[in-house]
Amino acid sequence: MSAAYIFRLDDITPGMDWDRFWALMQLFCRHGIKPLLGIVPDNRDHNLNRRPPYGPFWDTMRRLADSDEIDIAQHGYQHILVHRPRAAILGPSVGIRKEVSEFAGDTYVDQAFRISEGKKILAQRGLSTTYWMAPNHSYDENTLKALRNNGFNAVSDGIALFPFVEHDLLFIPQTSWRPYWMPFGVQTICLHTNNITPDRIKGLRVFLRRPYNFARFSHICRDGKRYQAASVANVAYAALYRTAWSVRRRLPDNQQSRPQPASALSRPEKELRSETALPQP
Repeated sequence: MSAAYIFRLDDITPGMDWDRFWALMQLFCRHGIKPLLGIVPDNRDHNLNRRPPYGPFWDTMRRLADSDEIDIAQHGYQHILVHRPRAAILGPSVGIRKEVSEFAGDTYVDQAFRISEGKKILAQRGLSTTYWMAPNHSYDENTLKALRNNGFNAVSDGIALFPFVEHDLLFIPQTSWRPYWMPFGVQTICLHTNNITPDRIKGLRVFLRRPYNFARFSHICRDGKRYQAASVANVAYAALYRTAWSVRRRLPDNQQSRPQPASALSRPEKELRSETALPQP
């Protein structure tokens, strides 16, 4: 038995690292995987710009969507993160510190306006969606209310084993940032196109060779209601997750498992491109 695995790519913008993006997309294509792409409608976060903006960005995203290669989620509005300690719902409930957010802590009116504006931008580009992906996994009750009132019905987030419904929104759990085996549940693996290293891509290639149940966000949303009876398992998993984070915070820094994307970014571009070229399966 194995869990159902969904892959999502965050921070999809015109200025993202396109070499890494296409390496991942080619790998997914070879294994018949349709990832969920989190597109920032009007990116103003300079930290997400790794290249000069790619002119045909919107045409490329639309072509991928029209060919049914991807699902699309709205990833915030402008990805401008501000200091909002203890404002987010997700962090404190499972012992995670969420210090910055694009939305949590702001008024309903302000959040609803920005969510609506972002949705309009995507629609004008031919990319309508009812799926949401919060920057920094950070949102509050005003965010969820604004999402419902703007026609969203599913959120890629939540610390759980199985999809669940809260505030009339379907949450598809997202608890991992690298692939690993789970005996059951529905898990979304979050990858950041700008930061993924060659070693992580190689590890992903090995994981995809295994006979696991690779799912699609839109298909899980379609079948989401059949998971709602698993609330006890979700509560138990959230408690376990909270305990694990509590233990992790007590460990010395050198014993904590942290991603190290800077090692790849600091290397010569020519070398990086050669390593991120997709290895043969």
